[in-house]
Amino acid sequence: MSDDMPRARRRERRADQPRRHRVNLAYNDRELAILMSAAAVAGLKPAAYAARVALAVAKEEVSPAPVEYKDRLREMTDSRIAVNRIGTNLNQIAKELNSDAEVSPAQLAAILTRVEEAIRRLDAATIAVMEGRA
Repeated sequence: MSDDMPRARRRERRADQPRRHRVNLAYNDRELAILMSAAAVAGLKPAAYAARVALAVAKEEVSPAPVEYKDRLREMTDSRIAVNRIGTNLNQIAKELNSDAEVSPAQLAAILTRVEEAIRRLDAATIAVMEGRA
């Protein structure tokens, strides 16, 4: 390395919680290429990326989902948000209609019960997908 080339910056060591333990990881060529690509996108070295992701999963800060479930999970989450919005709108409508007394409370209760049941089903399905049961 020549003197006019900048040196790579090292992470500052933390005196309050030094890292004394190491874990060896082994990858085949394809796995290493995937790891290096993901680390580059995150702006980290492969070891730092692997450590950060492994800790995030272990601490349940993120929940990994198989690729085949991600689109289904996203769709279910979007559906749940839509149903919540419908519920909010129905509450606003109910307030207006109740002020004129044109809709019976039983009719509104039936609508809201259906929305609540839809939300419960979406919640259960989302949890099943996240736990790998769907």
